[in-house]
This record gives sequence, C-alpha cells and structure tokens, in this order.
Amino acid sequence: MNLSNKVVVLTGASQGIGRAAAYKFVASGSKVVLVARSEDLLNRIAAELGEEHALVIPADISQRETPSRIVAETMRRFERIDILVNNAGVGIYDPCESVAPSDVQIVMDVNFFGALYLTQACIAKMRAGGGGLIINISSIAGKRGVPNMGPYCASKAALERFTESWRMELATDNIRFSTLYPGTTQTNFKRNALGSHQQKSSPTERMPAEQVAQHLIRVAEREPRDAYVRLFDRAFVFLSGLFPRAFDNLLGRYYKT
Repeated sequence: MNLSNKVVVLTGASQGIGRAAAYKFVASGSKVVLVARSEDLLNRIAAELGEEHALVIPADISQRETPSRIVAETMRRFERIDILVNNAGVGIYDPCESVAPSDVQIVMDVNFFGALYLTQACIAKMRAGGGGLIINISSIAGKRGVPNMGPYCASKAALERFTESWRMELATDNIRFSTLYPGTTQTNFKRNALGSHQQKSSPTERMPAEQVAQHLIRVAEREPRDAYVRLFDRAFVFLSGLFPRAFDNLLGRYYKT
C-alpha cells in the first residue's frame, strides 16, 4: 500500500508505540486519527503534526459507545477510513490464582473487546470504500503464556484468533488483516499496568518505541499476515512451540527468582 493520503485510525496514540507511529504515518503522507484517553497529550501531538494532518478524538476504547463515535467523527472530517491500527492496550502483573476479576475485565475490555468493537464499526465504511487494512498490535505474549501475565496473554491470544477468522470472512470485501508481535519495548507499559505483583523485568533488551513504529509502517506498506520486529522474537515463539516444556521450566524459574 502507498500510504500517501491514506486515513489511519490509531488507538493508544498518546504514548509509546502509538505516539511514535503517528509521526511516522504523517511523514509517509497519511492523515491520522489520534485516539486515546489523554486529550492534552493528543493535542500536543496534533499541534506538532499539523491540524491538517491529524484529528484528535479523546476517548476510552473500553467503553461500548466509543467505536461509533470514532467512526462518525473520522468520516465527518476525512470521509473515509483506509487503515485501522488497534494499538491501545493495558498490562497486568498478578498470579492467575489471585488476580482480581475486575482487573481481568479491564484488560479484556481494552485489549480485546475495544479492538473487536472498533473493528466491527470500521468494517462497513471500509467495505463501502472498496476495502481497507486492519493492523492489530499483539505481543509475543499472545503466542506464549508468561507467569503473572495470564489475563494479558489471554487477551492478545483472543485477538489473534478473531483476526484469523475475520481474515477469511472478509477476504472477498478486500478488507485485509495483519498482526504485529512486538517483544519488550521501551514504553510506560509496566508503569501503567494493573495488579500488585512486582514482576521481574524481561531478560531481553527493550526496543525503542520508534523501532516498533517503523516496523509498523512497513507492515502497513507490505501487509504481511504476521510480523515480528526482531529475529529474536520470531525465534522465541518458534522454539517455544517446538519445546514447550523446556520453555515452561525456563520462564517459570526466571520469574520466580
């Protein structure tokens, strides 16, 4: 896809990967719809990008009425939706045995249901416009469970299964799906996470958010089915599938020490 003049709806746009991606999409010639809860942060980004390139929609993606408002405001301003990037997400650090049900609900509402409902809301507009691309930002934790992150891993795995089903259902409508699986990234993810467990940091070096955002641009241009930012992340998932018991022991021991 040539990104020039494309309209990109980007959730989780106020910080981290989403913020970095907003600048890179605009640099590629796209118009961006910036969605996040923090209106102040979004307004600062939009001011730097230029009002002609950005639309700010302060919203909580976990609220059921949010998707229809995002679509309505986007269509009113830009009259179409070419790309949706479901990037908004929240983490959690607590053992599955003791995690609070209310925290599990929040994680699922943001990471899974928010993406589900916004995708549903965008599909009709994309279909009417001749097609579109939906990019779901997952995680290598959606491919393999990690101690003390069960609800987060489950939310990303659920999104991946929905993505596979959607891809087949909407192929004849020219609505395409790609999934990006970042590894550990330099963001406020851990600081903003729910739960009370003091999770040990990942043993791997964290990537800059700009690196992930640059890979996201490549995904938008090339539309692969699945994409990893680093060879290490792809190898981790592949080897974990080959040797699940060994990785259970390895991760279990690491996060208990």
